[in-house]
Amino acid sequence: MTYSSRSRALKAVLIGALCAFILAGQIRSATTANTAVSVSIASFCLVAVTSSSVNLTIANPATPGAVPFNATSTSTYAQYSSTVASGVTRRITAAWATGNSAPTGCELQLTATPGSGQGTSAGQILVSTTAQNLVTGIGGCATGIGATNGAQLAYTLNINTMTSLVANESKSATITFTLTDS
Repeated sequence: MTYSSRSRALKAVLIGALCAFILAGQIRSATTANTAVSVSIASFCLVAVTSSSVNLTIANPATPGAVPFNATSTSTYAQYSSTVASGVTRRITAAWATGNSAPTGCELQLTATPGSGQGTSAGQILVSTTAQNLVTGIGGCATGIGATNGAQLAYTLNINTMTSLVANESKSATITFTLTDS
């Protein structure tokens, strides 16, 4: 083989290799697949309280003639998850369950303090048998599930009529929390 036939053969091999690379690149770039993905988000609203019970006790006053101090607890949280349609908000209401009430001579006040983006506190309410707003303006959110996540609940058992208090009265009452559309 002469120099020129070797040169031609080498050129043919190089051109063939170049064509193979170009065709392989075109074949690779033409290999694709598509799929349609359908996505939907369910509407949901879930609420729970971190403790199934709160203990409030009106204790003896420290000084004779003094009115006892009100009993308070801030160790419980309302936790909730919510998705809403555009322009819709939810609220949490609180009320005594049927047949329940505060002890004689007392009333129960309740306040919720939600975290940022978890709604707005309706302020302090006096718990009654009529559901009252506790947290309003709840949009899409999830408060978290840790022991101190959610809207902190502050319970205060107030003495409203000292002469109506009944010594040793012990009562277990239920408060119903409801998360619903506003």
